[in-house]
Amino acid sequence: MTADLVPEFFTVSELTKILKDEIENSPNFTSIWVKGEIYNLTYHSSGHIYFTVKDEGALLSAVFFRYANKNMKFKLEEGMSVLLFGGLTVFEKRGSYQMNVHQARPDGAGELQKRIEQLKKRLEDEGIFDPSRKRPLPLLPKRIGVVTSPTGAAIKDIIKVALRRYPNIEIILAPAIVQGDGAAKTIAAAIVELNKPRWNIDVIIAGRGGGSFEDLMPFNEEIVVRAFYNSRVPIISAVGHQIDHPLSDDAADAAAPTPSAAAEIAVPLKSDLIDEIKYHLSRIENSLYQNLSDKKNIYKNLVSRKIFRNPMEIVNRRGMLLDEVENRLTAVMRSSISRKREKLLRIPDIERLEKGILTSKKHQFHMRLQAIEKMSPLNIMKRGYSIAEDSRGAVIKSVENTGAGDKIEIRLQDGRIRSTVESVIKGD
Repeated sequence: MTADLVPEFFTVSELTKILKDEIENSPNFTSIWVKGEIYNLTYHSSGHIYFTVKDEGALLSAVFFRYANKNMKFKLEEGMSVLLFGGLTVFEKRGSYQMNVHQARPDGAGELQKRIEQLKKRLEDEGIFDPSRKRPLPLLPKRIGVVTSPTGAAIKDIIKVALRRYPNIEIILAPAIVQGDGAAKTIAAAIVELNKPRWNIDVIIAGRGGGSFEDLMPFNEEIVVRAFYNSRVPIISAVGHQIDHPLSDDAADAAAPTPSAAAEIAVPLKSDLIDEIKYHLSRIENSLYQNLSDKKNIYKNLVSRKIFRNPMEIVNRRGMLLDEVENRLTAVMRSSISRKREKLLRIPDIERLEKGILTSKKHQFHMRLQAIEKMSPLNIMKRGYSIAEDSRGAVIKSVENTGAGDKIEIRLQDGRIRSTVESVIKGD
């Protein structure tokens, strides 16, 4: 081979396009099942799910578009082993391939159980299984509604047990498919129907006889569980099972292991009710007789008393009490009057006392009047003294207070003298 010889070749784009056409158009790669574990899982806000599926030897990128995963009944989780159905596609620019997933299932026998566990967790978070919301069953229902297959053994067992326990009970059947495709919708619709007021149902029994795990699956469907939860009428879940119980048991107000057991829970035994009524009647009669006996003894004791044998005795006793009270009041009044009288007798002659006081006060007045008169300037002036006042009426107490030419007025004991000062002489 010489250096000038150029071999045949493919460009990268040509090779990738060939591979893309071969893979995407080959039936071997357009509808295939792939098994592996979920890795690097991402739930995108667009609704698409991106992840890698792997085993011990290789990795495969995968995308689960929203239009394909919207009806999925379980949630993908990191590390979950799954079976994926779909087709392979090639990205030419990256030279890589991935799987477009059309359907996903949990791997192995635990597929259904895994889906149930995920649904249970979600409904628990909503409070649908909260025990505090469960209602008590009616003591004596008049009419029972039953949701089950009209041809199955469950309805026969319920009718047999219910009528044996209480022959007067009425039973209304809302027929439903209890297994297979579409069963869940018919069960939920029948529960809704029996909740309508026109049926006047007191309690509902919804269930079926025993069966395989797959047969009981309708009672694990979300639509059925929510119908149990939303029932206005108290409801009993009656699904025949031995180990695991369906989610309807958790959502119902009561759960029974079989339809027959549900009938026993819902319908009381008539003979037991009759015995209980007789028991309570007996207690009422005994209580009534005892009460009457007690009242009779009280009446006899009252009648035997002296006041009832001689009614006037109580009148006489009351009369004696009144007389005693009257005597006590009279004695108290007399004693009080006597004390007041003695006080009045001890009071001296008021008029004589008054005259003595007036005489004493009059004498004191005259004595003080004489003392005042002795101190009066008028008496002093009678002895030859006078008072000099200036033109303003002020008393002249010193020669310093006047001078030659001043007009002055001299007050004597019998009049006044007006004069003019000729001169002022100091000293004696």
